[in-house]
Amino acid sequence: MDSSSVSRRGFIKTSALTAGAAVLADIGAKQVFAAGSDTIKIGLIGCGGRGKGAVNNCIDAAKLVGAKVEIIAVADLFEESAKGAKTGFAKLGEACKINDDHVFWGFDAYKKLIGSGVDMVLHAGPPAFRAPHVMAAIEAGKHIFMEKPVAVDPVGCRMIMEASKMAAEKKLSIVCGTQRRHQNNYLENMKRIHAGDIGELVGGQCYWGFGGGIWFRDKKGAFEKLSDLEWQCHNWYHWDWLSGDQICEQHIHNIDVLNWCFQGPPKKIFAAGGRMSRDNQILPQVKDSPHLERMGKTDGHYNMLGNIYDHMAAELEYPNGARCVSISGHVSGGSSRVGERIVGTKGTSTCSGVIEGEKPFRYEGQKSDPGGMTMEHADLLSSVMGKGPYLNEGQRIAESTLTAIGIRMSAYTGRELQWDWLLQSKTDIVPKELKPGAGHFPAIAVPGVTKLI
Repeated sequence: MDSSSVSRRGFIKTSALTAGAAVLADIGAKQVFAAGSDTIKIGLIGCGGRGKGAVNNCIDAAKLVGAKVEIIAVADLFEESAKGAKTGFAKLGEACKINDDHVFWGFDAYKKLIGSGVDMVLHAGPPAFRAPHVMAAIEAGKHIFMEKPVAVDPVGCRMIMEASKMAAEKKLSIVCGTQRRHQNNYLENMKRIHAGDIGELVGGQCYWGFGGGIWFRDKKGAFEKLSDLEWQCHNWYHWDWLSGDQICEQHIHNIDVLNWCFQGPPKKIFAAGGRMSRDNQILPQVKDSPHLERMGKTDGHYNMLGNIYDHMAAELEYPNGARCVSISGHVSGGSSRVGERIVGTKGTSTCSGVIEGEKPFRYEGQKSDPGGMTMEHADLLSSVMGKGPYLNEGQRIAESTLTAIGIRMSAYTGRELQWDWLLQSKTDIVPKELKPGAGHFPAIAVPGVTKLI
């Protein structure tokens, strides 16, 4: 969706570098929302599966914290997706109050939704659009739930940091879809790690791989009418400028847990990766497509097949000298390992409810725990209503997103990166203009050849 109202280039020139921890403070007064009403009116940007899931999570969470929530608007790049979401949300009964004139589509749909009377925006569109859309919503005084990752490059991360700072000044709440931060097993485990139960942290590992390939939508049927750039947005996972690569889109969950353990990002990143199987996995799905040749090639590679890697491995060095390993990717038929492990001088932990060592611990919470994907919305609603601590996760999730981006940039270029350099990097991979028309097909990165900006 269009980012013209919040120019990324203008942001590079005018924004100050924001640093520091996420804001977390008690608020005595009830947050302002839905003037003259006790109802929190929400709008959804990005009507895919995760967006619709986020609305359902929010409705379920409202019951837990005694909030009254209504969804009143939806927005998507595609008309059929926006209208389909409205139809699907009818099953929510009284919680759905979407009028036909509150169903928006197109690259400027987010602007119309922000101006439609919503109090809170749920953003689940492609990651490339997250930063400018969230900045626009914060400028307009809206509370935010945003999916991860929150950007695809350092410029976008700094925009989220600035939006987080602005939200704190306006007392607007921000929560991000890194649900482990809201799961009881992780919360109880992390209290003990931070209390020193496993001693000084000296290393660790985190994983998301390699349990299969990712979805691919051929440019045919209902999608054949789309321009190439619109089709790329519909098939967004396959380009780094739209998704940030798989390390940002999925593995950020586990990277965020490591940063949580160390209470901040690494100081150095060194990574490697590649693309051994993606073409072989995808090509059979499109080998008969008339668009394969028509859409051309970049450096001999079919543009239609995307440019992200299918595997990455990284070493993250934290400020205390501890070095941790990150492994992620998608390989069909490969083994699956998703999770984290942290090592201290007095023990080890899964971070998700098990500590072994001098002070062993095993989480034995109730099976009725609502789960992190509901609790992140419950905590957000409590913050908005002033019933719980004020939550502003913008700075923290921008740091974790930038960590994942740093791994990608290191793997793409073969260069070790310093955190301080990343914070100031001018790397900006989102096209200047986003509108129906020609596609944007970057070359596949080659370590030692691809330039570091």
